[in-house]
Amino acid sequence: MKNIKISLAGDLGSGKSTVGKLLAKKYGAEVYSTGTIQRQIALEMGMTTLELNKYSETHPEIDDRIDDGLRALNRAQADVIIDSRMAWHFVPDSFAVYMAADPVVSAERIMNAGRESEPFKSIEEAVASVSARRSSEMQRYRQLYGVNIKDTDNYDYVIDTSFIPPETVAEHIAVHYEKYMRGEKFARYEMSARRLLPCLNEGEEPAFFECGGAYFIAGGQEKIASALAAGEPLVSCVRVTAKEGAEKNCTAEKLGAWNAQTGAGALLPAFLKA
Repeated sequence: MKNIKISLAGDLGSGKSTVGKLLAKKYGAEVYSTGTIQRQIALEMGMTTLELNKYSETHPEIDDRIDDGLRALNRAQADVIIDSRMAWHFVPDSFAVYMAADPVVSAERIMNAGRESEPFKSIEEAVASVSARRSSEMQRYRQLYGVNIKDTDNYDYVIDTSFIPPETVAEHIAVHYEKYMRGEKFARYEMSARRLLPCLNEGEEPAFFECGGAYFIAGGQEKIASALAAGEPLVSCVRVTAKEGAEKNCTAEKLGAWNAQTGAGALLPAFLKA
């Protein structure tokens, strides 16, 4: 029987560590977490995780220390859940999952974790730090490996964890992993209907595109509205490439009408307010 190998990447604060432990318990697997290793290195060096990320941009030995462990997992005969932003790259035979999360939700989770290497005094400070840390990571991985860790085409399955408990996230990942192992078709994207912003409505089936870290509806608006009305936390979507500037179709007036219709409570992204 083939060893179980599921890799979890995603936004900071998306719940990878917690979900990884739940999956490990379900499958009797080990957990390998590069985030835990990174935080330990930060503590050893008297740095915050953001400071370590900045330091790593000019000191590749930090990434080498982490990457060597990942490379070994690709050859290991073991059942393992890998919590790592680069596992899809270094462990290509794993079922690669990307866990997306709203920036404010992510910041709240990180603050509540109370980690010594991630000290924040406010949500605003946490959001800014998380954004800076993500930018630093993206730059470093692009320079080191020529990859974009935010490109969801790298992953087998993408799930938005913003408004669902980790137990539900783990259940959805397990269902999709088992379909993957059986060679069955499955929805590659399950997004939070609350985060999908009204923009275009080209086609009946739910579709979205990403711009500036926000998710915009490209089709299936009626089905997404129905999902919101029914209280469904996730909606199966396809990801599309929209024409340049399409996000400007999401206006304050359109969003206000959408919130009134669905109760989504969505906010207009800052880059569209200018």
